[in-house]
Amino acid sequence: MFFLADVEFVLASNSDGDAETSQKIFFAHRLVLAASCEHFRMTFVAGFAETVGVCGRCRVELPEWVMPRPMLWLLAYLYKGFDPKEAQITAYAGTTGRDHSGASGALRTARTWKSRQHAARFSDENTGEDLCCLLRLAEFYDLDHLKQWAEQQLASLMGPENLVALSTHAYFCNAAQLLQFCVYHLRQQYAELVGVQEWEDLEPAIKELVLTGV
Repeated sequence: MFFLADVEFVLASNSDGDAETSQKIFFAHRLVLAASCEHFRMTFVAGFAETVGVCGRCRVELPEWVMPRPMLWLLAYLYKGFDPKEAQITAYAGTTGRDHSGASGALRTARTWKSRQHAARFSDENTGEDLCCLLRLAEFYDLDHLKQWAEQQLASLMGPENLVALSTHAYFCNAAQLLQFCVYHLRQQYAELVGVQEWEDLEPAIKELVLTGV
């Protein structure tokens, strides 16, 4: 019940000014969050979350790259015994109509790394974009099991059309397992990548990892 919740997560307004995502709020409970995530425990104990409203809820302003469905996915993961698949079912059932984790979400996420980077493209666009955001959330909140799971899922969605972008996402999320997987495939495709703009725009540190094994 909303009136029993004592935490509210506020999603940043859509950069394109879409009223549907403006000030979207997710409700949760300090006790559950603190028990399931060390990041939240420290946040509440140290008083880093602002207390607002007559109900005295902790207000947490989410970074602008966070998209609705992946955030709901992460909360369901914390509430449902750390089961990513069960949490996904809950998150997808809890979102109806047009979701904002598609192409516009991809561009918004990509811009936060580097304006020159290309957004990842997936055959299953919604799930791919959701997983990219989920991976970043898992890194942000230091949830190692969820992070490793998201890395494995993204690796299964990797293809020539998203390899470069996915390696960039893995690099900035400190996702070593996924990055290693991407670097291996970048080495295999090196001859085809040389001279392509995506390769030229690639983060220099990733290029170095690729070239050391070519």
